[in-house]
Amino acid sequence: MKRKFVLALDIGGTSLKSAIITSEGTMIKNSLTKVPIDSQGPRQHVIDALLGILKRQFNYASKLGLDISGLGIASPGPADYSRGIFLMKQKFASLYGANLKDIIREGLNLSKEFPIIFEVDSWAFLRGEAWVGAAKGYKRVVGLTLGTGLGAAFMVDEQIVIQGPGVPPLGWVAILPFRGGVVEDFISRKWILSRYSELVKRKEPLDVKDIAILANRGQNEAIQVFRELGENLAEILKPILTDFRAECLILGGQISKSISLFKDPLKERLRHVASLKKISRARLIMTAALFGVSRMLFENIKSPAWEIRPEEVLPKLGLKL
Repeated sequence: MKRKFVLALDIGGTSLKSAIITSEGTMIKNSLTKVPIDSQGPRQHVIDALLGILKRQFNYASKLGLDISGLGIASPGPADYSRGIFLMKQKFASLYGANLKDIIREGLNLSKEFPIIFEVDSWAFLRGEAWVGAAKGYKRVVGLTLGTGLGAAFMVDEQIVIQGPGVPPLGWVAILPFRGGVVEDFISRKWILSRYSELVKRKEPLDVKDIAILANRGQNEAIQVFRELGENLAEILKPILTDFRAECLILGGQISKSISLFKDPLKERLRHVASLKKISRARLIMTAALFGVSRMLFENIKSPAWEIRPEEVLPKLGLKL
């Protein structure tokens, strides 16, 4: 089978990541690129950053003599993923209503036939982990991305599912009710920083990685924050994993880099989930989403997100566009 190449882009709140991925599940040497982006920046600045990284990647592929057969983009939501239209009001608010497919085609002089697909970033993450990462070989998998917010994905036989036993509407764990708020209020960067300040009784100019360093040095308050994070996560996930009959739980995102600080309470409280065989940090924290959108192009996989009309679905979840 002829080796194929696609260009993958992962749009994050603070950075853009891109790489050239092969149909063999490998990455072209020196193609991984990461650049900062201001998600609150003016529209043209954001567009220039997007087009800039893609232009450099197409030029690098040309230099190597590689024929790029498609472009896969992992992005946060809400969005109209079938058409490539951003509908976010916090991150990338300046792109609200912008058709990125059209902008990219015009900005890079791509033909109408050139494949460009968009996928939910957390779904792309789990697709990548199931292809070449820590979820490979498992039939029923739940993936979570822990960072500024909380992303989630549910997979059965390597296919993303958005309904069924244990699966919240659209697989959206973050907005489930929890302790008078929603899940994301207790599983996020914001919660970690707030809880730490509460414990030390003062506001500290620290980020999650700083608190993790303090925990590894033995500071009690920092240790307690991560222990509580693991306990919160287990309380939220236990009924979900049980009903879904999950075999594997994969954790990604920046906070998962500190999994050693919260894995024990998480495992302890999930030990009665009979189906669960594995709890693991993602193997490809930085690049799983890039592999995930690439596999979709190589294997012509269709995303459930392409059938969703946000203006029809989100109001039913209590969310506004």
